[in-house]
Amino acid sequence: MNKNIFILLIGIIILYNCKQKRGIEYSFTEVQINNSDHYLTLPIGIEKNEVEDYTEGIYQNFIYSDKSFVIISTSGFGQIKSPENEYPEFHWRKEKIDGIQIAYGNVKTERKAEFDKAFDLMKVNGIKSKKNE
Repeated sequence: MNKNIFILLIGIIILYNCKQKRGIEYSFTEVQINNSDHYLTLPIGIEKNEVEDYTEGIYQNFIYSDKSFVIISTSGFGQIKSPENEYPEFHWRKEKIDGIQIAYGNVKTERKAEFDKAFDLMKVNGIKSKKNE
C-alpha cells in the first residue's frame, strides 16, 4: 500500500511540473520604431537601441545583454539577410509584418520560445500604433 501511495505522489508531482512548464509567462515591452507612432512587442531587457537613418528608411537594432538582438528595416530596398548558422544553439528568424522587415538573431535555445512568442504576437496583432491613443 505504501509503495502505491509513493508512486501516486511521484506521478502527481511529475504531472504538476509538466503543466507549469507549458504555462510559462514571458514579459514583453512596447518599443518605439525610431520617431514614429509605431511600436514593436519585444521581450524585456533591451540594453541598446541603435538607429541608422537612410533616405529610403531605417535600420534599428535592439541589443540584449546576452548579445541576442532584434533588427528591423523599414526600407523597401534593403533586405535583412539571414546569417549562416554555424552554431545550432543559436537561432535566427525573419518575418515581414505590416511592411516592416523584422528579424531576431544570436538567440540561445533557452530564449527561443520567448522571442518566437513576441514575433507570433506581432504576426497576429500587427505592429501597434499609438497615433489614435
